[in-house]
Amino acid sequence: MSRIIAIGLAGLVLAACKPVAEPAPPAEPAAAAAPAPAAQPAIDAAWAAEQERYLAVNVEPSDPVEAVMWRGVRCDFLGSEFGGDNSEQDRAINARMDELRCGDELLAEGRELRATRAGDPAAVARLDALLARW
Repeated sequence: MSRIIAIGLAGLVLAACKPVAEPAPPAEPAAAAAPAPAAQPAIDAAWAAEQERYLAVNVEPSDPVEAVMWRGVRCDFLGSEFGGDNSEQDRAINARMDELRCGDELLAEGRELRATRAGDPAAVARLDALLARW
């Protein structure tokens, strides 16, 4: 019984003590283009919401963030339809993907837009979902 009391008192004393304040380490400069790491399930959920939003839209939106997200959803969809057998359908899909500037051009535009809209957390979160997907 006395051991339990001694352990309880020791725990109470340790909980009441505050740690010594240590100086904060110097901040390292962050890369401007690197998105902050986010949990993969959150990114997947955000991307699924973007797909649901844009797969039924057939006209490219005028807002730059909306337009990049729309193109990303379209490129992702077309990439899943590609058969790889150089058929007529594959050639049509390749032509459409070239029109949409899928791939490196889309990523570069997304990164540039993310840097431009760094002050808008909603736009940054949406663009992070796009950049994580590609």
